[in-house]
Amino acid sequence: MGIRKKISLGFVVIGAILFLSSVIAIFEFNRMRHSVTDLMTDNINSINTSRLLLELTDEYNFMLLSSVILDSALNSEKALYDDRFEKYIGNIKSKFTSQAEVAVADSLTSAYNAYLVKIGEAASIMQKTPEERRDWYKNELVPAYNNLKMYKRKLGLLAQGALAENTAQLQDGFYRSIMPGIIAVAAGILLVLLFNYFINLYFISPVLLISRGLKSYKEFNKSYNVQFDNDDELQDLNSEIKTIIDEHKNLKKSRE
Repeated sequence: MGIRKKISLGFVVIGAILFLSSVIAIFEFNRMRHSVTDLMTDNINSINTSRLLLELTDEYNFMLLSSVILDSALNSEKALYDDRFEKYIGNIKSKFTSQAEVAVADSLTSAYNAYLVKIGEAASIMQKTPEERRDWYKNELVPAYNNLKMYKRKLGLLAQGALAENTAQLQDGFYRSIMPGIIAVAAGILLVLLFNYFINLYFISPVLLISRGLKSYKEFNKSYNVQFDNDDELQDLNSEIKTIIDEHKNLKKSRE
């Protein structure tokens, strides 16, 4: 292989490895960017859904409190047929991946339905005596509300746990995304060192040997016996120099 091809091949190999590493790094960064966007969107939606569920429950409590203050029958139709909860819980369940998260969401739905049943009883309860109202509130409505609140708290803890887990995944993704860059730099340094070694071995060292051989012949009239293992133009040059020197020596002898 010729000198030009050897040098060109060395640069091509270095460029190809650096280009491949750059492509992998760009791909990893883009994947991490999309992953960050998706994870943050899911976490924000889960947190917002938990907040909306709390607001919806407080709205029902306010309706019930208003009926007590105004001493009027509660219009339970709106509460019983409000589809906002189904939309909220359906939205948050679509983001869950583990069986435990789905189980908590299902339990929350059951607790919410049980709470609505108690809210629906308020219209008839308001017609009863204050003592019966207090018993109903203490023994039926409050436990149903506390049960609903417990599952909402569990749902919030799951959202927080998912956020912590996603943060760890993002950290791992960050290290994974910078690894191609680190590998590219390390590979580039290694290839430059190897390229420098082969340049010295196959090009600079033979040129220095040829130079020393010519200098020894010129100054000390020593025989030119430079040898090196190359199969390129430098080897041809060395052979031509040896031939010229041998011819020159023979010419000098013939003149003497």
